[in-house]
Amino acid sequence: MIRLENFSLESSNGRKLIKDVNLFIPSGSTVLIYGKHSIGKTMLARAIGLLDKPAYGNLYLLGKSISKLNRSELSSIHNEIGIVFQENYFINEFDLETNIIFPLILKNERNKDISQALKELLPWLSLENIIKEKVYNLSIAELKLAQFARAIIGRPRILLLDSFFKDIDKNIQKKINYLILALKKIGTTIIVFGDPPDDMAINFNKKYIIYNKGLLER
Repeated sequence: MIRLENFSLESSNGRKLIKDVNLFIPSGSTVLIYGKHSIGKTMLARAIGLLDKPAYGNLYLLGKSISKLNRSELSSIHNEIGIVFQENYFINEFDLETNIIFPLILKNERNKDISQALKELLPWLSLENIIKEKVYNLSIAELKLAQFARAIIGRPRILLLDSFFKDIDKNIQKKINYLILALKKIGTTIIVFGDPPDDMAINFNKKYIIYNKGLLER
């Protein structure tokens, strides 16, 4: 569950991007949020992903008010969120495999379970042949798929995809859509920010456009 209550975002220079938004997204929903360039999509994704704070208002994730949580509780919620941004946030010194499984390492998952998760996921995304490569040797498309693998390998309860589907091969898009549907079946809440996949295989429960500092349902 995600809820925004009187939620507002401002740019670094103080320009209001989103103002007094109230929004409820039930668990297991798939939602599209789109709008013009530099209108606040990425800032909203970062705020829901607990990377930035709103200018004011309340954010509720998984039934909990974020403003009332201590550091340990925030960390626990953060571990339930998978995020793919335009920036990859990979550690260049590590190979691709280590970067992908990093969320599982943080959760102290067993090596056996980590190996099984990689075995199931990598062939779907055509990453098995480059898994030992350093991330700085990879193409933009490969990095984007690796980001998706890292975001979903721990079966997050919330998945945020920001400007993700641009420049991804249609055949790979179909595989990604299949994985998204599988996550939805286990109750993951998925928000796509920006353009949807080309074939529209994802059945969005709701679509919103950021317009005039608000979120309008379409």
